[in-house]
Amino acid sequence: MAADVSEQPPEAAPEPVPAPAAAAEPARRLDRGERARQSSYRFRFGAIYVALAAVVGAGIGAAVILALRPAPPEAAKWSSWEPEGSKLAMVRQIADRIPKAYRENGHQLTVSEANQLAINDGTTFVPVSSIFVRPDTSRGQAEESDVVRYNGLNAVSYGLCGLGTNPRCALTAGPPSSDRFTLLRRQALELSLYTFKYVDGVDSVIVFMPPTPKGESNGTIFLTKDDVRDELRRPISELLPTATPRVGDLTEVELGNILRLTQPHTYAFQFQPSPDGRPILVLSPPAAGS
Repeated sequence: MAADVSEQPPEAAPEPVPAPAAAAEPARRLDRGERARQSSYRFRFGAIYVALAAVVGAGIGAAVILALRPAPPEAAKWSSWEPEGSKLAMVRQIADRIPKAYRENGHQLTVSEANQLAINDGTTFVPVSSIFVRPDTSRGQAEESDVVRYNGLNAVSYGLCGLGTNPRCALTAGPPSSDRFTLLRRQALELSLYTFKYVDGVDSVIVFMPPTPKGESNGTIFLTKDDVRDELRRPISELLPTATPRVGDLTEVELGNILRLTQPHTYAFQFQPSPDGRPILVLSPPAAGS
């Protein structure tokens, strides 16, 4: 007997393959104006990059040049030596050092003492509070009422003492007095310049000259900082180039500088008591004090 044959279900028909999606809409074509604008932007950005590169390159080049350039020379020092320490210490160092360079016949011409301007009343030193400077009326260019007062408490005093046998610090007999006095003027100027340059709080310097061999007064040199302000801006060697000053051994230019700065500031002097008993110093031009 024939076997029963089961009916097999028919094979499932394959699923239909979906049709491919429609191609994306082609990119919108750029119109001519927009293409021109984009081209212009690209050109501008390119120009900016080129400019930045040029700036950076120039900066690097300048840095290289500055690095290879030798350092500028240092400004010339005003002097090769400077005093140190407190105000009083510096003043006394100046007083000790400067006179050693001044020679006559191979010997030191003077020594110097320095301190605040004061007088000895027999028991102690009393500071001089005021300095009064009378004008030179010999040429009719000023009146006696033009007396100028300076603060004596801001002044430094130097006293030059000759090294002769005279107990009053007089100079020994020697070269013509005019040549020697020029050398003393130079010494007073140098003492003043160093003081103004390095010692703070000094408005004026007064240098008492040693008497002549006959005991006659050589007066004083009185300078304020304003009198030599220009000279303090350039090295002292330009103004006073002679390393070892000697009588009759100064150049014409140096002599001119000495006379220009000291001759108008040479005075006769007199200490007087003020009404309250404090001492004052009165300076008079030689013509007025004679």
